[in-house]
Amino acid sequence: MVNKVIGTIGTRLLTAFLSLGILMISSKQLGAEGVGTISLIILGVTIVQMVNSFIGGSALIYLIPRFDVFQLLIPSYIWAFITAFCCSYILYIFNLIPHEYFYHLIFLSLILSLSSINLTFMLGKEKVKQYNIISSLQVILMIAVLSVLFFLFDKKDVMSYIIALYASWGFSMISGFFITFSHIHFSNFKNLREVIKNILRFGTYVQLANIIQLFNYRLSYYFIENFIGRTALGIYSAGVQLSEGLWLTGKSMAIVQYSRISNTDDKEYSKKITLVFGKISFIVTFFLLILLILIPSGIFSYLFGKDFGDLPLVILCLSPGILFLSLSFSLSHYFSGVGKHYHNSISSAIGFVFTIVLGYLLIPEYGLVGAGITTSAVYLSILIYQTFFFIRISESRINDIIITRSDMIFFYDELKNWIRKK
Repeated sequence: MVNKVIGTIGTRLLTAFLSLGILMISSKQLGAEGVGTISLIILGVTIVQMVNSFIGGSALIYLIPRFDVFQLLIPSYIWAFITAFCCSYILYIFNLIPHEYFYHLIFLSLILSLSSINLTFMLGKEKVKQYNIISSLQVILMIAVLSVLFFLFDKKDVMSYIIALYASWGFSMISGFFITFSHIHFSNFKNLREVIKNILRFGTYVQLANIIQLFNYRLSYYFIENFIGRTALGIYSAGVQLSEGLWLTGKSMAIVQYSRISNTDDKEYSKKITLVFGKISFIVTFFLLILLILIPSGIFSYLFGKDFGDLPLVILCLSPGILFLSLSFSLSHYFSGVGKHYHNSISSAIGFVFTIVLGYLLIPEYGLVGAGITTSAVYLSILIYQTFFFIRISESRINDIIITRSDMIFFYDELKNWIRKK
């Protein structure tokens, strides 16, 4: 288990480092307005992919050990084509994406959805190593193509970023197909209706939570563009990407945690791994956040361009929420792993109410500061709900939430055992 955690964290570290490079390159070459345009395109693709995940999403991790894999993947692939075209058109109608990039949204959404299905299959089969390799190579290819287009061919526009997305996501999709198909035994469609019923039953809870959570993360983008402008959106989205990079420890642990919990019936083990991973994630995120806050504003302007001088203020306002969500990752994956996905849906719905009310009140009045405060308040409301019901379901005590010496010993022993095996 520790091997998988360390490998996943290593992948996340590499991905975070390269993503920072992508952000710096695109910010300096495209400016805040260009970054704002890209953020809207990525948000549109993510929304489509989230709708696709009602059938082909993370619920597959829970279902793959329990059902025929072939019958799980076929409806997932078909649904990916449907959502790519239909959802992209809906976003176009409601002017939620830059219209000139509509057709690219369709194809990028389809590629990302198919890629995500294959990567989810790998997690369901606990093939974390393959998952990490593809995830790393995907980001490496992204920054390589972007650098070639920007600096070798001098194509410094949003279209160059889109071409780089095609290359990196396309690689992930194709390589994922090779790995997935090598582990599939083609079968008949007997009991397919029952399989689809279970996909929808678990996928609906998971994706309702994920879609609402996505809007908790990103609905402020639409508020900012509408009330302040696309340049301000570019600055805020850069601050969000920097801040969310600090979640790499929590996300890495949560991926392995979810995979492990989904493949065990040991309630005490599920509780233990959730508590320990959550607390260690909080500690690491806290210290990384302190380091980020201490960086002088002049360095941000030098690294990202003169348009991004307000980045430190955005990061400071987002920092409480970053800490809250570093704990929330473990709790969310606990609920998903034990089949109680609806708690994630409810907590996300609570956060969504805060997002709408506070975003509408604070962003027009206080701009980027209001957006940061809104996000932090939303994450706090989610964490409060999750903590309360985790304690009830797992029969934990309030004191279990406190970081203890025994937690560090547990994690250290796991690490030491892994080193001895090596």
